[in-house]
Amino acid sequence: MSGVSEDLHAGRSGAELDVEHRLSLASQQDTIRGMHFRSVKEAMFVLRGSAAVEECLSECGGVRTFVDLFSYPAGDFLRMSRRAAWMMEPAAGGFEQAMRMLGYMGTAVFLGSQVGKAMQVLISGTPRRVIEYLPMAYKVVMPAGSGISVAISDHNRALVTFERDFLPRQYVEGALEAHLKQAGARTARIIARPRGPLSSVVELTWEL
Repeated sequence: MSGVSEDLHAGRSGAELDVEHRLSLASQQDTIRGMHFRSVKEAMFVLRGSAAVEECLSECGGVRTFVDLFSYPAGDFLRMSRRAAWMMEPAAGGFEQAMRMLGYMGTAVFLGSQVGKAMQVLISGTPRRVIEYLPMAYKVVMPAGSGISVAISDHNRALVTFERDFLPRQYVEGALEAHLKQAGARTARIIARPRGPLSSVVELTWEL
């Protein structure tokens, strides 16, 4: 193992504090779908190898395999993704960039799953179509209790509001960027801002 510990992160970034905040609010009843856990596993195997995967799995209470649509403790995902981001920091250029990379790479796991392939039939086409169908997709990939709403202001700008969402904001930014680019966006700018304890507003702009 790399021996990454919290002691090495006394001066924590805003992105790390966001994860800590979500951890403090997560109970055993709060869950995240297995596809997100699996995406971190696969990203770490590609980037850092099997030893890094084992270190991340040490945060998951003994669970080693994850079923895409099964629900697992949100706290386990937050600890797992935090450890992955710590290990990725040097190469990624910081914790925030590492977490965003995890979200970006995780999109490939979703799109490769049976659910993701079915969703692609609905959301394929333009970035605008992706945004329009985000609420439907989100109901599938997140457990009950979470939700989003979408407001599209013009042909290449939208606001997405997340409610009771335990995914780190930078992870969400990376995932949305990947979805927009997969739908044909040449560039995409995604900025998430907190609105409440577990809610945020994400501004998306893109160019074709």
